Amino acid sequence: MNYRSILKTVGVMLVLFGLIDLALMIYCVVNGLGYSSSFNIFAIAAGVFLMRGSLRAAHVITVLCAFIMGALIGVTLLILPFVLPIGLLVTQVKLHPGQSLLSWLAALLCLGLLVWTYRQLRRAPVLEASHAAGRRMARPYFTFGVGLAFAILMAALLHVTLHGTAASKAVALVRQQLGPGYKYATQSIQWGGGRGRAVVAAYNDHEIKYVPVQWDDQEP
Repeated sequence: MNYRSILKTVGVMLVLFGLIDLALMIYCVVNGLGYSSSFNIFAIAAGVFLMRGSLRAAHVITVLCAFIMGALIGVTLLILPFVLPIGLLVTQVKLHPGQSLLSWLAALLCLGLLVWTYRQLRRAPVLEASHAAGRRMARPYFTFGVGLAFAILMAALLHVTLHGTAASKAVALVRQQLGPGYKYATQSIQWGGGRGRAVVAAYNDHEIKYVPVQWDDQEP
């Protein structure tokens, strides 16, 4: 198989994935459902360049795949546990098994597509064609490390933000409202102008509540 056939195959897959993702996003927006993705337009554009046989695009996409894979691994192992502790995750799966299954399948599909794309663009015909064209196609271990380092940095910031004094204040305010029958996990927090705002997940074996709270920093 020559390199153009490989690039075309990968390009077609990326375009199909992007179109499906775009259609799903439109469906969710029209029906008022939550959905967040930034892959659709980029996947379509990347696929079109690959279908045209662009070795430069192949190099850029390979590097981006390495970065995103590193970041995703870091997010899953280091960031997700801060926002989604195991108890909250178990309750989500119990209360919404279908939605939880679809979310995890979508995440695995994205990761699988990234790995497959990376491996295809590292095949011998593509590397040989890039070398003949004067392009350096060294394995992007550094870029993978940068993605992982980015996730580590974000995890450190989240640890400080979601387990600091302000987060404790938010949890205390929600606990005053709901009592001891729940476990609590701060989901987001903002402060500025002398005021703080946060969203705290209150959960037990039977329900999950996302409670917004705000407070004045001058209050005791």
